[in-house]
Amino acid sequence: MKTRINGRLPMLGFFKMLLLGSAIWSFCALAQTEAMPFAQEKTYLLPSGQKVAVTFRERQCKSGECHEVDAGTWGVDGGIPKFVTETFLVFIDSKQFVIPEKFYKDITNTRSLDVSELNGQVILELKGGDAAGAYSARFKLGGMCGFERKICGEVCEEIWERTTWYNSFAYDWDPGCESGIQ
Repeated sequence: MKTRINGRLPMLGFFKMLLLGSAIWSFCALAQTEAMPFAQEKTYLLPSGQKVAVTFRERQCKSGECHEVDAGTWGVDGGIPKFVTETFLVFIDSKQFVIPEKFYKDITNTRSLDVSELNGQVILELKGGDAAGAYSARFKLGGMCGFERKICGEVCEEIWERTTWYNSFAYDWDPGCESGIQ
């Protein structure tokens, strides 16, 4: 004969507690894995001695702001992006390097940002998206004269987009800018 405690079976209470604990754990795990907007504010010291400070911030789309995309937005493969890039500021040795908004507003679902140097030029590399929507966006800064942006898949075997932007306003005060991005 089974012993009842306060009219209940002890094992039934155990299973209810186990089920409740499992549900709470699953909810917490789901909350932790939900995607968060990417943000990074960091200063890098490059081998040449240049200090590069970068502030990059995404935010969640406001109601009705983000629309379904098939192309033109990096980091999603169709559907509606969850985030938009709000801020992309770059300072080289305390002097702002301007990257116009149109060159970063189409980048979303970023997961990493790295700064390096190649032949004296600052390289900013963003990676984001996943599966078919995965991308690498590489900005090669040409002094203060302009930059080149290349976008490719997660493994850069093929360039999907290449843009070169020259800062013509710098031509007046920096004659080296006339030759563009080296």
